[in-house]
Amino acid sequence: KNLIYLCTPFSRAAAKRLEEMSVSAFKIGSGECNNLPLIDYICGFNKPIVLSTGMNDLSSIKRSASKIRDSGNPLALLHCTSMYPTPYSEVRLPAITTLKREVPYAVVGISDHSLDIYTSLGAVALGASIVEKHFTSDKSWEGPDIPISIDKNELRSLIDGSRAIHEASCGNVGKLSGEAATIRFAYASVVSTRKIEKGEELTRENVWVKRPGTGAFRAEDYEQVLGRKAMRMILPDSQIEEGMLAEDDI
Repeated sequence: KNLIYLCTPFSRAAAKRLEEMSVSAFKIGSGECNNLPLIDYICGFNKPIVLSTGMNDLSSIKRSASKIRDSGNPLALLHCTSMYPTPYSEVRLPAITTLKREVPYAVVGISDHSLDIYTSLGAVALGASIVEKHFTSDKSWEGPDIPISIDKNELRSLIDGSRAIHEASCGNVGKLSGEAATIRFAYASVVSTRKIEKGEELTRENVWVKRPGTGAFRAEDYEQVLGRKAMRMILPDSQIEEGMLAEDDI
């Protein structure tokens, strides 16, 4: 089911045993983030490394990240707060952006110990590519991890929400071709508010803007129309078209 087994070694012996089990990658916990001897040992296996960063400042994180990079191992950094549970105010989601900027060669994610999935979804919105959450099949069980663990329903929501946010994270400000139909009815066009006689000047008293946006002059063009003269009589509530206005007034 496209699942990969990972385990966090806290010692050289544990790391060696995991390598003998042919794990595809190593997870290094926050407590070992500054354990350079152990990190150096794990780097020798030439496997991808996922490094949690709780309890460490940026200089410590960058020092360990550089060692992993220089060894040639693919690296992912997980922003983490080592408090169980982590209050919302201590999650510090902006750290996702900081790690992406300061360690640009690493994949960045979050190891989230808050009580629900909200902060994880927020991390995805900020560009997190990995989300680590504790999981339990039954929240009625006893154990130190149970209070901060999510169940299968929350996991389903986290997966679905993360995919939706990831898909929504592309693009930037600007019009989309798919908005064309909405533009036609939602924009406003310049229209006459009463009958305008031939030769009469268009002013704020005889033209205004209203939906739909199918006219030649839209609301953003309103000032350009003012002061021009009608080439013919214009009935009330008519969209102003270029052919209604005298050529020499352009």
